[in-house]
Amino acid sequence: MSTPNRMGPRRLGDGIKRKLEVTSAMAWESLIDTHVEQATQFIHLMAEHEPVEEALPRYLVELDLGETMSAAIRTRVLMRMEDEGGDGEANATDGERASLPPSHPPDHEPEDDDSAWALLRRPQRVMKDVMRRQRRNEEAEKITQLALARAEENVIRTHVENAIGFVALLQDQMPIDRSVQHYLGAIGLAGSRAQTVYQRTMAKLADVHLPL
Repeated sequence: MSTPNRMGPRRLGDGIKRKLEVTSAMAWESLIDTHVEQATQFIHLMAEHEPVEEALPRYLVELDLGETMSAAIRTRVLMRMEDEGGDGEANATDGERASLPPSHPPDHEPEDDDSAWALLRRPQRVMKDVMRRQRRNEEAEKITQLALARAEENVIRTHVENAIGFVALLQDQMPIDRSVQHYLGAIGLAGSRAQTVYQRTMAKLADVHLPL
């Protein structure tokens, strides 16, 4: 996704062009706000499975964001997490560890275990560890898929709201479909996501403009 196009159609008056510039900037900011919210939620959901420095880039890649918007989102997410108190989670984790009862290290056998019996138990313990990691990986994958699907839906909803704003601004200048297309061009949206936004925006406008 590229930065909003600052140049409006030449046949539009200067007043409309200036309003389009402002509307494009507001649309851009609303998209960033949506992404920041969704990316922050994604990071919190993935906290038990991967650190921020892995979760945030994954979100940006999976949502197929351009360099300009990715940079803005990354900066604002990190600032937001800093404001939330990034060290709190680590401290809480340390506190939780301190409250746990002492236990043997994973590879440590009780002293009264016979060495042969310990060797027999080791494969069972390895298998349990493998199964535990597999369950954690499956849980992480489920969280990832659901969180990204929700993020995508919220981003599309923001696009639709922005597009309707363009239609309202250009209602005396061009047909509805061209106004929606103008939004897609101004915000740099293309491909399947642009088709989805166009379809949903037109359907939303149909509820207003068509008789029951």
